[in-house]
Amino acid sequence: MTESRTEILARVHQRQRQHLQQTEISEALSDIGHAPEVNLGGKDLVEAFLRRLDSQSATAAIVRDRSTAVRAISDYVYERYHHRRVVAGHDRKLASLPWRDGGVLARFDAASAEDSVSVSYAKVGIAETGSLGVYCDRSNPGSNNWLVMDHIVVLDVEDLVADYEQAWRHLREVQIRDGKPRGISLISGPSSTSDIKVEKVFGAHGPARLHLVLIGNLVALQSAVVED
Repeated sequence: MTESRTEILARVHQRQRQHLQQTEISEALSDIGHAPEVNLGGKDLVEAFLRRLDSQSATAAIVRDRSTAVRAISDYVYERYHHRRVVAGHDRKLASLPWRDGGVLARFDAASAEDSVSVSYAKVGIAETGSLGVYCDRSNPGSNNWLVMDHIVVLDVEDLVADYEQAWRHLREVQIRDGKPRGISLISGPSSTSDIKVEKVFGAHGPARLHLVLIGNLVALQSAVVED
């Protein structure tokens, strides 16, 4: 049975209207222009990111490769808990870490109340605010970002950008390659709150500690380490 003339014309009209809306949206976005370039205070990208991360009460370790990253995770966990057990999602970057190099016992699942430490792999780091962008989906359970006391986040230095505008462009490129997640969490330091006396308390609504493991060329990054 062929479609009636009215139905065909209605469909054509609908598609023309959708195209017009897309054109109007594109023109409106073009009129908005671009945000001003972020001022990193004369510091390079890595140094600015680490300084901002430190101001958020997070800690960081700079390592040269993935094997050294696992050993850094192992040392961090053992120093605080005298064991090397962590929970991690099924993200392919997490799954492919050489966990045995550091003797880390990784359980690939969603965090439960019994888990103290989780490990996530950030899709992007933002120097402007010292923030880390992590996925929330089947391969990256949201509970791993919020339920534990210690949240360890691994970041490749190649995924570090200056500002949020660059971060969203970077994430769109990642999604073209790997698909879209259910959600994205932008994490800026450990969970904290202040009482009426403005005394800061950590861990009230999430992890009490956030630790970054930044993977990159150690020689190139040494100048970015901030001495206490």
